[in-house]
Amino acid sequence: MLYSSLIPRTSSSCKYFTTPKGPNTVIKYMTDNVLFRETLKDADLDKYRYEVGMHFCTDYLVVVMDEPHQRSLNTFVLFGILKKVARRRDFKLIVTSATLNAENFSLFFGSVPIFHIPGRTFPVQTLYSKSPCEDYIEAADEIEAACYALSERMEQLVSTTKQAVSKLLNFPIYSQLPADLQAKIFQKAEDGARKCIVATNIAETSFTVDGIFYVIDTGYGKMKVYNPRMGMDALQVFPVSRAAADQRARRAGRTGPGTCYRLNTETAYQYELLPSSVPEI
Repeated sequence: MLYSSLIPRTSSSCKYFTTPKGPNTVIKYMTDNVLFRETLKDADLDKYRYEVGMHFCTDYLVVVMDEPHQRSLNTFVLFGILKKVARRRDFKLIVTSATLNAENFSLFFGSVPIFHIPGRTFPVQTLYSKSPCEDYIEAADEIEAACYALSERMEQLVSTTKQAVSKLLNFPIYSQLPADLQAKIFQKAEDGARKCIVATNIAETSFTVDGIFYVIDTGYGKMKVYNPRMGMDALQVFPVSRAAADQRARRAGRTGPGTCYRLNTETAYQYELLPSSVPEI
């Protein structure tokens, strides 16, 4: 959250909207795609130099790259560009991540120092499936279909049991969902009701929802893969990496002790999943 006295000194830029930068702007928020486009015009990020007292300053003195473990194409290309920019004495690059292999990135940038900052997470108990699950992806690989299946199952449970069953509120969340529907997942559930959020891998790092104490991890996710025959990118279902699985489990321990149920076996997690996600590049 930004305090009101700081808001006039900030700007933002992304695919869907842009807040214009003013003369007093000191902080600018943008996606890696927007920063990459700016480097196409000014590879050294020092095109606009202005004098402040006895020193010359540029538009960018500090760049913070967040969540690089997602290993997107733009982020990896930016690392190569910013490695050159970091030679400037007045420039600082900060890379932050919860699951990043910090040693490899430190060596890439010339054995730069690593700072380990403890998070404010709560303990999460991880439970694995005793045997490999059947192909549950074919039936519920789409978010809306999974929500519909949950609602239908709850109706059957209410009609067949004599005990009182708490109401279950199902909320989908994915990147293409309209903003007003996305905002519903942050609303407090009504008294006596439970909230269930069915999400894509956008929920790994993009937001934190209060009151989430249970996470069910299918062990799969959709990745953008280039198909040379079609000449275009396509979303395909792949097993997630161990780093992504650990990030999903942490979602249950943001506001209190939680439990993560993994639908794959512990052996599959240890020996079949890759240590980290495959870079998009």
